[in-house]
Amino acid sequence: MPKQKRPTELSDRSRDVLRELIREHVRTGRPVGSRRLARLAGESLSPATIRNVVADLEDMGFVAQPHTSAGRIPTEKGYRFYVDSLLQTKELTDREVDKIRASLENETDPDKLMDKASQILSAVSDNIGFVMAPPVTLAVMKHIEFVRIAERRILVILVTGGGLVQHRLIELDEDFGQSELHQAGRYLVEDFEGKTLLEIRDELLKLMTEEKALYDRLLRSVVVLGSASLMQSEGDAAAAEVYLQGTVRIMKKPELADVNRMIALFRTFEEKSRLVKILSECLKSNSNGPVVTIGLEKHLPGMQDWALIASPYVYSQGLSGSLGIIGPSRMEYEKAISLVDYVAKLFGKILSRN
Repeated sequence: MPKQKRPTELSDRSRDVLRELIREHVRTGRPVGSRRLARLAGESLSPATIRNVVADLEDMGFVAQPHTSAGRIPTEKGYRFYVDSLLQTKELTDREVDKIRASLENETDPDKLMDKASQILSAVSDNIGFVMAPPVTLAVMKHIEFVRIAERRILVILVTGGGLVQHRLIELDEDFGQSELHQAGRYLVEDFEGKTLLEIRDELLKLMTEEKALYDRLLRSVVVLGSASLMQSEGDAAAAEVYLQGTVRIMKKPELADVNRMIALFRTFEEKSRLVKILSECLKSNSNGPVVTIGLEKHLPGMQDWALIASPYVYSQGLSGSLGIIGPSRMEYEKAISLVDYVAKLFGKILSRN
């Protein structure tokens, strides 16, 4: 039995055919036949030669044949090889650059900036744009405030040193009046301003073991309220803020013609903790640029035909978040990678400047 070539050992001819097949499939969304590939190749390759090359690519798992067509479509392996070995990125047009800069450069509010960045990523790519804020537990606290909503229900308003604002509801085992809540918030700001939320949490845990916290009403309220707020931030993966735009845009994609696929996609966006988990992996990759994940099934059930392009950005005090696009594996990676890279760099500069 002949030894199969490894992907890196594909001949130049096989690489050329795979490149053209993927580009044509991305353009049309349909399986690509040998005759169409022959027309794209001009006179350099005959249809018979192309059929043989495509058959070899299928044997190696780079393309597959749908039941209803004689043409071929790229597999996850084919897309992966294309991105890693065949792709040449395209620069954004001057018009696209101007559109991105006009959307982002004059915004000074971090929350609005993140929302606008996800919008422009979606608009330029025609896919889903996202921005994930930096992990709040690593942020420095600038201000914290407690508002009594109902008996034992408190709204926590937290402002980080970088200007991010987070709201969360907590439920307590005991009730506090608004004046006590105000005093507790002022105590936390005066004693812990400039420290990270994790550092504050650790100091509150120490206070909980001290006897005086049992008898001092103010200190007790600080420990109870501060611990309830920060423990939830540390343990709740869904607490990470994710800005998503463009779900309506992808409704027209052929990949969502199947109702079950559409349901799986929207379920993923509803269960934010699963989405946060995969986006967080981008920050662990130690990459300075875009990371391409093709075939999201192992991360998100029902998402086998989808891809994610994410890039880290640097926020204040060394904090990092990620941004990018989510779309069908059949996307124009040449432009999408350049888009994500440009927006991440510009976004980080604007955040640092503000």
